[in-house]
Amino acid sequence: MRRGLRTAAWVVVAVLGGACFLDRLAASRHSEQRDVVLTTDIVAGVWVGHVSGATYTFRPDGTFDASGVPTATFDDKAFHVGGPFGPFRCKGSWRIAEDRHLLVLGMTSVRDEHDKQPYPQPREVTFTATQWVSDPPDDPVEPITLGHGKDGMTKR
Repeated sequence: MRRGLRTAAWVVVAVLGGACFLDRLAASRHSEQRDVVLTTDIVAGVWVGHVSGATYTFRPDGTFDASGVPTATFDDKAFHVGGPFGPFRCKGSWRIAEDRHLLVLGMTSVRDEHDKQPYPQPREVTFTATQWVSDPPDDPVEPITLGHGKDGMTKR
């Protein structure tokens, strides 16, 4: 009789364990990167580059200051943090593009941090706002990233 009870107990454990495992397979995790609709509240604040370590301070009035900005932000060459020029200190204005997931920076001043010389005025620089979204949702929620080329930054 004891042997039958033990066998029955193991069968119950196996069935419950299998049910839990199959439930996890049915609810498998899905994750994707999605564009983020930007607002002034999202943009305003201090953002730090993942690779470059650049620091951007975006003010609610549409102006910004940045330091440690790599040369690759202004040209199409391979990404690198330093080199014969840069990193840079920058000032200018920012705006959210019409499609709402692009942040456009207009530079009014770009100076090399080492020799303080001005750098040729670059074209506008555009960052794309994205966020990894998972189902079921992450806890805590993944941060919004402003990406440009091989660098991205998140809000501090």
